Amino acid sequence: MNSLVDKKIASPFSKGHQHQRKFQSILSEAAQLFNWQGSRATTLVDIAGSLKLTKTCVYYYVKTKEDLVYQCYVSSCDMWLDKARQANSLDASGVEKIVQMVREHFNQYIETLNGKAPHFAMLTEVTSLNTDHADDIAQRWDEIFQLCCDMVDQGMAQGLIEKQDSAIVSSAIFSIIQWFPVWLNRTHAANPEHVIDGVLDVLLNGLAAERHQFAAIDFPDLSYLALDSFDRDVQNRMKREAFYRVGSIFFNQKGYKGTSLDEIASSLEVTKGAFYYHIKNKEELLYQCFNRTLDVERLLLAKAGSVQGSGVEKLELALRYLFNVQFSEEGPLIRYRALPSLDQQHRKKILKATSANSEQLGAYIRQGLEDKTLRDTDSSVAQYMLSGAVEASPDLVNKVVDVDSKLLSAAYFQLFMNGLAVSVSADL
Repeated sequence: MNSLVDKKIASPFSKGHQHQRKFQSILSEAAQLFNWQGSRATTLVDIAGSLKLTKTCVYYYVKTKEDLVYQCYVSSCDMWLDKARQANSLDASGVEKIVQMVREHFNQYIETLNGKAPHFAMLTEVTSLNTDHADDIAQRWDEIFQLCCDMVDQGMAQGLIEKQDSAIVSSAIFSIIQWFPVWLNRTHAANPEHVIDGVLDVLLNGLAAERHQFAAIDFPDLSYLALDSFDRDVQNRMKREAFYRVGSIFFNQKGYKGTSLDEIASSLEVTKGAFYYHIKNKEELLYQCFNRTLDVERLLLAKAGSVQGSGVEKLELALRYLFNVQFSEEGPLIRYRALPSLDQQHRKKILKATSANSEQLGAYIRQGLEDKTLRDTDSSVAQYMLSGAVEASPDLVNKVVDVDSKLLSAAYFQLFMNGLAVSVSADL
């Protein structure tokens, strides 16, 4: 299997070596375009044009766009597996191995931003692949995930990591790494050491100034909250709400390409005519799913901020409210990995609204810094890390057997509040 991390040494003059280099260039360029605009909006002609190749040349390496997406994902998995294996092979503690893995992923993306390393595709559309390809990527990812669990288990056995479900801890760690391509930019690449120091500080030591005890909280019932952006007519609002909720489920599970409006209508037991009366097309449904998600997030963030409490208390409520809704009857919210499937105009609007919601989360972090309930950390780095954690939280449903959102949300955000390490040397 050709891969961007293949270390096989070959003569630079051999046809095989030239073939491999060109294939790697195609994978890197395709990954960059897929990450930015999604596979739906990316054609093989676009990729060929970016590389100044003919479409025929690209077809020599891949048969279809689906095959190209799959090959990009294989290369991404190879890169992830390589870093996990390298970290796990170190003569070091479990915590040190995890730190090294996170640092290497950070360095990898910084090198990509500086044009010194290839692009790797984010695994955002695995569900849109055919069954054989999707199953293969899932198996590859399971191997990567298990290596992280092994490192966490080692840290627990050494007394360096608090005893808990290693799958939950590994999911939190991976949420940090997977979110790097979303927020890191060339400004960060200009001063990378400051940024990775901030990331590792939160990873190891958490945000709370003192050990945080998670509260026994009651989650808001969204059915009693006024969603101002919905139709004022109650029945129409309820219908559209159902369309958006079920649409979010389909988009999250099947991706944009794999989602069928007819299937959604059938699952709701409504006629196509009734469905299309409310929803023009698939693009419009995806856009409205994002709008609903933003409305719900805004309400939950405001609910958390309305309590009379410290910054750390408001931050805990905000994170756990956002986590819980994914597993509640009002969920799920649309995953932000579907964003590239929107057209550019819709995407800009959603990004603007997303920034406003993220800023509200940042306000609770800043309050915690001011009232000293949070440690003196880089608030912008912390904000990005928490946003990534919230986005990745639905993946836990595939990693844990019993999903009790009250217990699970506390366990998941344990790493971000109290840190990974029970005790750790200062030179990590």
